[in-house]
Amino acid sequence: MGKTTTCKALAEQYAAYIVPEVNQLFERPRSEPRNWYLQRQVERWAIAQAKLKTHELVVFDGDPFQPLWYNWAFNVVDWQPLEELRDFYHQQLTEQNIGFPDGYILLSAQATQLRQHKENDSTRSRSGFEKHLQMIEPQQRYFQAINQIAPGFTYQLEVTSIANNLKAITNTLPTFPKLPEHPYSLTLFDALINWLSRNHP
Repeated sequence: MGKTTTCKALAEQYAAYIVPEVNQLFERPRSEPRNWYLQRQVERWAIAQAKLKTHELVVFDGDPFQPLWYNWAFNVVDWQPLEELRDFYHQQLTEQNIGFPDGYILLSAQATQLRQHKENDSTRSRSGFEKHLQMIEPQQRYFQAINQIAPGFTYQLEVTSIANNLKAITNTLPTFPKLPEHPYSLTLFDALINWLSRNHP
């Protein structure tokens, strides 16, 4: 009942084009360049823009700005620091090589529910599952911060079933606000960087 399964249902029932996560879309090189993962997020954005010409609905399975909050949530010193991520994304936004989606829908579930879903899903290895459970609370705080900066830009959906997910999503899509400078809003981006720098996971 998670985001990938929901995305697949959107593709099947609403002819949406789903932009997969980086690790699903690209093969990691053995000697990975410093900004390899960030550059792939830029490529995902380019794919989405191209598909908007032929699809009414394009959905990211995973946030193009995920490195910002992912690195912050785990606070691992040997990953790219916030300043490095800030400089990369600021340049890409300025050059309009990447941007913000029309809105965010954050699927949420209890840890026990997620563990049960993991046990029942034999199609994915889900390595690092327990580690990623630790990310839930800081991730929610980050997206709540987005809503404080841009009210209505994120919607938190409590997962119950795929059918209910789809109903809630299709009802929510038309309600996302039109943001100033969107989708290449440096105002939103700078506010998020400021929030990340002042808050601890």
